[in-house]
Amino acid sequence: MVQSNEKNEDQLMTKRISELQEWLKSQPQLPQNISRLLLRRFLHTTRNDLSAAQRLLELNYGLRNKHAHIFIDRDPLDDSSQQLLKVADLVPLPGLTPENNKLLFYRLIDFDADKFNFTAAIKVFFMVADCRFATENEERLSDGEIPVFDMAGYTLRHLTKTALGALRVYMKFVQEAHPVRLKEIHVINCPSFVDKVMAVVRPFIKGEVFKLIHFHLPDSETPYRHFPRSMLPEEYGGEAGKMSDLKQQWMQLLKEQRDYLMDSKNWQINKIKKNGQRKSSDSAVTQSLRSLEID
Repeated sequence: MVQSNEKNEDQLMTKRISELQEWLKSQPQLPQNISRLLLRRFLHTTRNDLSAAQRLLELNYGLRNKHAHIFIDRDPLDDSSQQLLKVADLVPLPGLTPENNKLLFYRLIDFDADKFNFTAAIKVFFMVADCRFATENEERLSDGEIPVFDMAGYTLRHLTKTALGALRVYMKFVQEAHPVRLKEIHVINCPSFVDKVMAVVRPFIKGEVFKLIHFHLPDSETPYRHFPRSMLPEEYGGEAGKMSDLKQQWMQLLKEQRDYLMDSKNWQINKIKKNGQRKSSDSAVTQSLRSLEID
């Protein structure tokens, strides 16, 4: 019976992907080269609701174009990205939790706040996500995602580096336009001033998302009530391998997917001219965003 249900779900997903591709042809302002793999993720996120997937696609690409300095004008090998990757780890961990969720791990490895660029961190975060969505080949996607933020080494000087504009874009995108189902958020090794950190970010967090956040004191065992310790890197007592090795795999993948990430044709909204040709322009983006009522 389980195999039969899975087969039916797979058949429905295949059908919905084809329907979403047909709809995409009627939306020439959107990129026309979105892969079936990526369309599957949008449908998976909306539980095969075609209309919801269409709205999510429009919002996703609309926000990307409104904030092109983060989502389009980017290069995983430029100086700011490489510098960020020297001071921080942003690594999706292998495997899935017993509840079929994906763990994503974020931490500082160089605690010098002067080397930390908040906007670069946001850009790299989304490049890693876009790279993952374009290459994931699991037969079945995770049911949801669980980001884990390790605050070890984070100081009040790091907090002063927060670019509120980039923070606002990040929060809006991950809460409204990111094709993932957010299940929980874990903040480990919380410092004594975590309340000051939350005072900065709380205005940008929706109430239902704030309820997903779990705070854990240093050396606490409480995170492992939510996910197995074994899924973490060796440095945290897990069995996922060394963080440096896991990170290297993702840095290599970013390099391999550089052209995909940097090609504006994959991300830009296009203006439709009277003769049916497409032309990218800021005015076209503005018009599209108005129709989506994006702030």
